[in-house]
Amino acid sequence: MRKPILIILFFLLLSSLHAQTGCGINQFKALTIISKKYSLTDLDLDISVQLLKKLERDKCYDYIGKKNGHEYVIASRTYLFGQICLKRNSHSAAREYINYLKREHGSAEEQLSFSFEKIFAKRPEDVLSLLRNDHDLLNQLGWGFINNHSAELTEKNCKAVFFKVSPKIREIYPKYKKEIDYLLNDIANELKG
Repeated sequence: MRKPILIILFFLLLSSLHAQTGCGINQFKALTIISKKYSLTDLDLDISVQLLKKLERDKCYDYIGKKNGHEYVIASRTYLFGQICLKRNSHSAAREYINYLKREHGSAEEQLSFSFEKIFAKRPEDVLSLLRNDHDLLNQLGWGFINNHSAELTEKNCKAVFFKVSPKIREIYPKYKKEIDYLLNDIANELKG
């Protein structure tokens, strides 16, 4: 437990003392270490949020690697943060991801929706309680659902696939009927497209 935190703190200190060779490379390395841990704590999530916000301030979107003189994307900050929130699997992780989505409002990055739908599948009640009638975020969730389940999704089976994603959705349907119906209509309309 202490060793990964010390490594992360080392990267944070190093990033503040030395010029970086790439945009946010130390923050990306620290996020990668956190995302690969077997289980995460609230402290891991808090550290990740701070790293993420630094990457946002510095406008660093992708973790860039170099091999044989060619640059390539190792991972995006959205992918790494989504993985961390999925692994933490808590109300606070869902809340932090939604806060990130709000800060990224207007972004065309599709990974935002892909990760969002996966978090919803694990924590539907938390996500819906945080969203309520935010149609922009509900639309983003719907887009993530369509993309993550495109192989099996048709206009006719979208409702069945939606409820299959997480058994908890049926349980909470009466409480979040308005939001779920909005989502299902949005998904069906997109599929009619």
